[in-house]
Amino acid sequence: MHDAFHGTRIRTKVEYPIYITRRGISRYRGALPDFPAVEAEGGSYAELDASALQQIVARHDGQARLVPPPTVDMSILQASGLDTGQGIWRFIEIDLGRVSSTVLLVALSLPRQLVRDIDRMASELGITRDLTVSLLCEHGAGHPARGAGPDRLAPAALPEFPIM
Repeated sequence: MHDAFHGTRIRTKVEYPIYITRRGISRYRGALPDFPAVEAEGGSYAELDASALQQIVARHDGQARLVPPPTVDMSILQASGLDTGQGIWRFIEIDLGRVSSTVLLVALSLPRQLVRDIDRMASELGITRDLTVSLLCEHGAGHPARGAGPDRLAPAALPEFPIM
């Protein structure tokens, strides 16, 4: 099994952060910053984990959607819009072996300033560097953003960028 992040053979179970809040007396809601479209719910942590896994597999299996690496820096997580101060952070194990993406990993060496511009654009769009580079490549090649997510992530929504 090749991992989604480096193309090397490793374990397929990866821990992703989830922000858990109560929903009523006996329900939980979980938001995953690395998978913004996933809103897990359950009556227990185990149900919450299963709900998150089911949604991630449904959104990514067989799709041309990037499986993002997990955000593990707690200062970044706590500063995110998800952390309302009303919940807790924990990490759940996601079996990426259940997800087969049609995306291939490509390693690039880019000038430092170009990477800074890409990071600025990613920040403006609220997406990862990997997804930003993917969208820029699709835009440059004249392909629509297949499976890239909401319409706001379509190439037409990309801010002006020097290479476009």
